[in-house]
Amino acid sequence: MTQPRIPQLQGNPIWFSLSTPDPQGAKDFYTGLFGWEWADVPMSGGNTYHMAIKDDANIAGMSANDDIHGVMGVWVNSVYVEDAEETAERIKANGGSVLTEPHNADGWGVTATIATPEGAVFGLWQSLKGYGADIFGEPGSVCWIEYHTHDLKASKEFYTAVFGARFEEFKIPMDDGSGDEFSMTMLDLGRDQEHCAFVELPDASSPASWATYFMTEDIHASVAKAQSLGAELVFGVMDVPPGSFAVMHDPQGVRFSLWQSAE
Repeated sequence: MTQPRIPQLQGNPIWFSLSTPDPQGAKDFYTGLFGWEWADVPMSGGNTYHMAIKDDANIAGMSANDDIHGVMGVWVNSVYVEDAEETAERIKANGGSVLTEPHNADGWGVTATIATPEGAVFGLWQSLKGYGADIFGEPGSVCWIEYHTHDLKASKEFYTAVFGARFEEFKIPMDDGSGDEFSMTMLDLGRDQEHCAFVELPDASSPASWATYFMTEDIHASVAKAQSLGAELVFGVMDVPPGSFAVMHDPQGVRFSLWQSAE
Protein backbone atom coordinates (compact mmCIF):
# COMPACT_ATOMS: atom_id res chain seq x y z
CA MET A 1 0.00 0.00 0.00
CA THR A 2 1.39 3.38 -0.96
CA GLN A 3 1.87 5.66 2.01
CA PRO A 4 2.90 9.30 1.51
CA ARG A 5 4.35 9.39 5.02
CA ILE A 6 5.07 6.79 7.67
CA PRO A 7 3.15 7.49 10.88
CA GLN A 8 5.23 8.32 13.92
CA LEU A 9 4.53 5.16 15.91
CA GLN A 10 6.87 3.80 18.58
CA GLY A 11 9.25 1.32 16.94
CA ASN A 12 8.19 2.14 13.38
CA PRO A 13 11.05 2.41 10.84
CA ILE A 14 10.81 6.05 9.75
CA TRP A 15 14.19 7.20 8.41
CA PHE A 16 16.81 5.54 6.24
CA SER A 17 20.41 6.71 6.13
CA LEU A 18 23.32 5.40 4.11
CA SER A 19 26.71 5.30 5.78
CA THR A 20 29.29 5.00 3.02
CA PRO A 21 33.04 5.39 2.50
CA ASP A 22 32.43 7.19 -0.82
CA PRO A 23 29.58 9.74 -0.72
CA GLN A 24 30.19 11.08 -4.23
CA GLY A 25 30.28 7.59 -5.72
CA ALA A 26 27.08 6.75 -3.85
CA LYS A 27 25.42 9.93 -5.09
CA ASP A 28 26.27 9.05 -8.69
CA PHE A 29 24.97 5.49 -8.29
CA TYR A 30 21.64 6.19 -6.58
CA THR A 31 20.96 9.17 -8.83
CA GLY A 32 21.48 6.96 -11.85
CA LEU A 33 19.33 4.16 -10.43
CA PHE A 34 16.45 6.06 -8.80
CA GLY A 35 16.68 9.59 -10.18
CA TRP A 36 17.44 11.10 -6.79
CA GLU A 37 18.65 14.66 -6.38
CA TRP A 38 20.79 15.75 -3.44
CA ALA A 39 20.89 18.61 -0.96
CA ASP A 40 24.00 19.05 1.19
CA VAL A 41 23.16 20.11 4.74
CA PRO A 42 26.03 21.59 6.82
CA MET A 43 26.19 20.07 10.29
CA SER A 44 28.12 20.89 13.44
CA GLY A 45 31.76 19.86 13.61
CA GLY A 46 32.31 20.70 9.96
CA ASN A 47 30.41 17.63 8.78
CA THR A 48 27.93 17.47 5.92
CA TYR A 49 24.75 15.42 5.75
CA HIS A 50 23.51 14.60 2.26
CA MET A 51 19.73 14.54 1.79
CA ALA A 52 18.30 12.39 -1.03
CA ILE A 53 15.31 14.07 -2.68
CA LYS A 54 12.80 12.86 -5.25
CA ASP A 55 9.85 14.95 -6.46
CA ASP A 56 10.65 17.58 -3.79
CA ALA A 57 10.31 14.98 -1.02
CA ASN A 58 12.97 13.71 1.39
CA ILE A 59 13.62 10.05 0.60
CA ALA A 60 16.70 9.17 2.66
CA GLY A 61 19.99 10.56 3.94
CA MET A 62 23.69 9.82 3.62
CA SER A 63 26.85 10.50 5.56
CA ALA A 64 30.52 9.71 5.07
CA ASN A 65 31.74 7.00 7.39
CA ASP A 66 34.63 4.65 6.77
CA ASP A 67 33.78 2.35 9.67
CA ILE A 68 30.47 2.32 11.53
CA HIS A 69 31.11 -0.03 14.41
CA GLY A 70 33.02 -2.55 12.32
CA VAL A 71 30.94 -2.17 9.14
CA MET A 72 32.50 -0.27 6.24
CA GLY A 73 29.16 0.76 4.76
CA VAL A 74 25.52 0.08 5.64
CA TRP A 75 21.96 1.32 5.23
CA VAL A 76 20.88 2.25 8.77
CA ASN A 77 17.14 2.03 9.39
CA SER A 78 16.05 4.33 12.22
CA VAL A 79 12.85 3.74 14.16
CA TYR A 80 10.65 6.42 15.66
CA VAL A 81 10.69 6.81 19.44
CA GLU A 82 9.02 9.32 21.74
CA ASP A 83 12.03 9.45 24.09
CA ALA A 84 15.42 8.37 22.77
CA GLU A 85 17.17 8.38 26.16
CA GLU A 86 14.50 6.28 27.82
CA THR A 87 14.45 3.86 24.89
CA ALA A 88 18.25 3.53 24.96
CA GLU A 89 18.06 2.48 28.61
CA ARG A 90 15.42 -0.16 27.76
CA ILE A 91 17.67 -1.45 24.98
CA LYS A 92 20.55 -1.91 27.44
CA ALA A 93 18.26 -3.56 30.00
CA ASN A 94 17.07 -6.10 27.41
CA GLY A 95 20.45 -7.20 26.10
CA GLY A 96 20.97 -4.73 23.26
CA SER A 97 23.82 -2.26 22.85
CA VAL A 98 23.92 1.52 22.60
CA LEU A 99 26.77 2.24 20.20
CA THR A 100 26.27 6.01 20.05
CA GLU A 101 24.45 7.60 22.97
CA PRO A 102 21.37 9.75 22.22
CA HIS A 103 22.41 13.21 21.05
CA ASN A 104 20.82 16.23 19.40
CA ALA A 105 21.28 16.28 15.63
CA ASP A 106 21.52 20.04 15.17
CA GLY A 107 17.94 20.58 16.25
CA TRP A 108 16.40 18.16 13.75
CA GLY A 109 15.92 15.37 16.25
CA VAL A 110 17.54 13.21 18.90
CA THR A 111 19.33 10.24 17.41
CA ALA A 112 21.28 7.23 18.61
CA THR A 113 22.97 4.24 17.01
CA ILE A 114 22.02 0.96 18.63
CA ALA A 115 22.25 -2.78 18.06
CA THR A 116 20.05 -5.77 18.79
CA PRO A 117 21.36 -8.49 21.13
CA GLU A 118 22.59 -10.24 17.96
CA GLY A 119 24.61 -7.18 16.93
CA ALA A 120 22.46 -5.88 14.07
CA VAL A 121 22.89 -2.09 13.85
CA PHE A 122 19.92 0.27 13.59
CA GLY A 123 19.00 3.73 14.82
CA LEU A 124 16.62 5.67 17.04
CA TRP A 125 14.95 8.86 15.89
CA GLN A 126 13.08 11.21 18.22
CA SER A 127 11.67 13.96 16.02
CA LEU A 128 12.09 17.62 16.86
CA LYS A 129 11.69 19.41 13.53
CA GLY A 130 12.82 16.56 11.27
CA TYR A 131 9.91 14.21 10.55
CA GLY A 132 11.44 11.26 8.71
CA ALA A 133 10.91 10.03 5.16
CA ASP A 134 8.35 12.11 3.26
CA ILE A 135 7.59 9.30 0.81
CA PHE A 136 7.37 5.57 1.42
CA GLY A 137 6.27 2.80 -0.94
CA GLU A 138 6.64 4.85 -4.12
CA PRO A 139 9.03 3.93 -6.96
CA GLY A 140 12.53 5.06 -6.01
CA SER A 141 11.79 5.13 -2.26
CA VAL A 142 12.06 2.67 0.61
CA CYS A 143 9.09 0.31 0.68
CA TRP A 144 9.96 -2.57 3.01
CA ILE A 145 12.21 -3.40 5.98
CA GLU A 146 13.27 -6.83 7.24
CA TYR A 147 15.14 -7.95 10.30
CA HIS A 148 17.10 -11.14 9.64
CA THR A 149 17.64 -13.06 12.86
CA HIS A 150 19.00 -16.39 14.12
CA ASP A 151 16.45 -16.53 16.94
CA LEU A 152 13.01 -15.33 15.91
CA LYS A 153 11.43 -15.91 19.33
CA ALA A 154 14.12 -13.97 21.23
CA SER A 155 14.12 -11.14 18.67
CA LYS A 156 10.36 -10.71 18.96
CA GLU A 157 10.67 -10.65 22.76
CA PHE A 158 13.41 -7.98 22.57
CA TYR A 159 11.44 -5.74 20.22
CA THR A 160 8.29 -6.16 22.30
CA ALA A 161 10.09 -5.31 25.56
CA VAL A 162 11.77 -2.24 24.09
CA PHE A 163 9.06 -0.83 21.84
CA GLY A 164 5.83 -2.47 23.01
CA ALA A 165 5.39 -4.06 19.60
CA ARG A 166 3.08 -6.89 18.58
CA PHE A 167 3.60 -9.43 15.83
CA GLU A 168 1.31 -11.24 13.44
CA GLU A 169 2.10 -14.47 11.61
CA PHE A 170 1.12 -14.87 7.95
CA LYS A 171 1.23 -17.95 5.75
CA ILE A 172 0.79 -17.28 2.05
CA PRO A 173 0.40 -20.17 -0.46
CA MET A 174 3.13 -20.24 -3.10
CA ASP A 175 1.77 -19.74 -6.60
CA ASP A 176 3.94 -22.47 -8.18
CA GLY A 177 1.47 -25.27 -7.50
CA SER A 178 3.80 -26.98 -5.01
CA GLY A 179 1.48 -26.60 -2.04
CA ASP A 180 4.25 -24.92 -0.08
CA GLU A 181 3.58 -21.84 2.01
CA PHE A 182 5.51 -18.59 2.33
CA SER A 183 5.70 -17.63 6.02
CA MET A 184 6.11 -14.10 7.33
CA THR A 185 6.27 -12.61 10.82
CA MET A 186 4.98 -9.06 10.51
CA LEU A 187 5.65 -6.22 12.92
CA ASP A 188 2.16 -5.05 13.91
CA LEU A 189 2.02 -1.42 15.09
CA GLY A 190 -1.60 -0.81 14.13
CA ARG A 191 -3.01 1.64 11.60
CA ASP A 192 -2.25 -0.80 8.74
CA GLN A 193 1.48 -0.29 9.21
CA GLU A 194 2.61 -3.59 7.71
CA HIS A 195 5.94 -2.82 6.12
CA CYS A 196 8.43 -4.52 8.45
CA ALA A 197 8.95 -8.27 8.84
CA PHE A 198 11.17 -10.45 11.01
CA VAL A 199 12.75 -13.41 9.17
CA GLU A 200 14.64 -16.32 10.72
CA LEU A 201 17.88 -17.05 8.89
CA PRO A 202 18.39 -20.65 7.71
CA ASP A 203 22.17 -20.16 7.44
CA ALA A 204 24.00 -19.84 10.76
CA SER A 205 27.01 -18.29 9.04
CA SER A 206 25.10 -15.18 7.94
CA PRO A 207 25.12 -12.35 10.50
CA ALA A 208 21.91 -10.90 11.88
CA SER A 209 21.11 -7.71 9.99
CA TRP A 210 18.47 -5.28 8.78
CA ALA A 211 17.53 -5.24 5.09
CA THR A 212 16.31 -2.12 3.26
CA TYR A 213 14.11 -2.58 0.17
CA PHE A 214 13.47 0.05 -2.51
CA MET A 215 10.40 0.02 -4.74
CA THR A 216 10.72 -0.38 -8.49
CA GLU A 217 8.11 -0.77 -11.22
CA ASP A 218 10.34 -3.10 -13.29
CA ILE A 219 12.74 -5.14 -11.20
CA HIS A 220 14.57 -6.76 -14.11
CA ALA A 221 15.24 -3.38 -15.71
CA SER A 222 16.35 -1.95 -12.36
CA VAL A 223 18.76 -4.85 -11.73
CA ALA A 224 20.25 -4.38 -15.19
CA LYS A 225 20.54 -0.62 -14.64
CA ALA A 226 22.18 -1.11 -11.24
CA GLN A 227 24.69 -3.54 -12.74
CA SER A 228 25.51 -1.10 -15.53
CA LEU A 229 26.28 1.47 -12.81
CA GLY A 230 28.68 -0.90 -11.05
CA ALA A 231 26.44 -2.80 -8.61
CA GLU A 232 26.70 -6.53 -7.97
CA LEU A 233 23.73 -8.92 -7.96
CA VAL A 234 23.91 -11.02 -4.79
CA PHE A 235 20.63 -12.94 -5.01
CA GLY A 236 17.60 -13.07 -7.28
CA VAL A 237 15.52 -12.06 -9.03
CA MET A 238 13.21 -14.26 -6.94
CA ASP A 239 9.43 -14.39 -7.25
CA VAL A 240 7.29 -14.78 -4.11
CA PRO A 241 3.49 -14.45 -3.83
CA PRO A 242 3.48 -10.71 -2.99
CA GLY A 243 6.00 -9.75 -5.70
CA SER A 244 9.63 -10.10 -6.82
CA PHE A 245 12.88 -9.09 -5.14
CA ALA A 246 16.62 -8.96 -5.66
CA VAL A 247 19.52 -8.39 -3.27
CA MET A 248 22.42 -6.28 -4.48
CA HIS A 249 25.65 -4.59 -3.40
CA ASP A 250 26.09 -0.99 -4.55
CA PRO A 251 29.48 -0.03 -6.06
CA GLN A 252 30.77 0.77 -2.54
CA GLY A 253 29.80 -2.72 -1.33
CA VAL A 254 26.71 -1.69 0.67
CA ARG A 255 23.86 -4.19 0.55
CA PHE A 256 20.38 -3.07 -0.52
CA SER A 257 17.36 -4.78 -2.04
CA LEU A 258 14.89 -4.06 -4.81
CA TRP A 259 11.19 -4.92 -4.70
CA GLN A 260 8.47 -5.03 -7.33
CA SER A 261 4.94 -5.60 -6.09
CA ALA A 262 2.78 -8.19 -7.83
CA GLU A 263 -0.23 -5.86 -7.55
